[in-house]
Amino acid sequence: MQQKSHKLVSRLSYTFGAFGHDMFYATLSTYFVMFITSHLFDKSSGGTGAKMIFYISIIMTTLRIVELVIDPFIGNTIDNTETRWGHFKPWIVFGGTLGSIILAALFTDLGGLNVSNPWLYLILFAILYITMDIFYSFKDIGFWSMIPAISFDSKERESIATYARVGSNIGQNIVGVIVMPLVLFFSVNANNGQGDKRGWFMFAAVIALIAWVSAMVVAAGTKEIDSDLRKNTEKLPLEEFLVY
Repeated sequence: MQQKSHKLVSRLSYTFGAFGHDMFYATLSTYFVMFITSHLFDKSSGGTGAKMIFYISIIMTTLRIVELVIDPFIGNTIDNTETRWGHFKPWIVFGGTLGSIILAALFTDLGGLNVSNPWLYLILFAILYITMDIFYSFKDIGFWSMIPAISFDSKERESIATYARVGSNIGQNIVGVIVMPLVLFFSVNANNGQGDKRGWFMFAAVIALIAWVSAMVVAAGTKEIDSDLRKNTEKLPLEEFLVY
């Protein structure tokens, strides 16, 4: 009975983790661009606003390409992490915490810099976005790599993965359902159904909070198990990894 209870807690914890993780991703990948183009800079009038949107798009696109190069290094770093909490949990917790804080910050005008000093805004945006994206990658790789470490039983691992896919799909899709109701609920000015900066920030803060709580639930509700196979796996030092 206790073993069944532990399995259920692990499944539900990991499922909720996938739910919050993909709510975060959907918000960042889809609705952050909407916030930038509709509330921070006006691309229709040309000039500085259009340039800022262009530069922000370049930063985001370039980082997607760079991720293809750095993800193997991140995976190697996670695999070589040795803590009392295991390989994965420290990155899930730290990446989830830092990522959530920065996500909320990105859904602001950074103290009005988008108007008073757009170029400084762009510099700070680049620093924040790159930092968040790197630690999101640590969390993402750590989270999805954790499944084999939760259970020795292949059927149980399949069950956990199935639960997680359900949580992930719900998390991605529910954002599209709640985004505008939340934005308008928190907005002072409805702005013809688009909401205002306050509404968008509060929407991002709610998503960030859910993502953070879900990361903490994964850390608290799952237990990483070291198998003999994983212990005997040869770890590749970074300098050798670079050569290969």
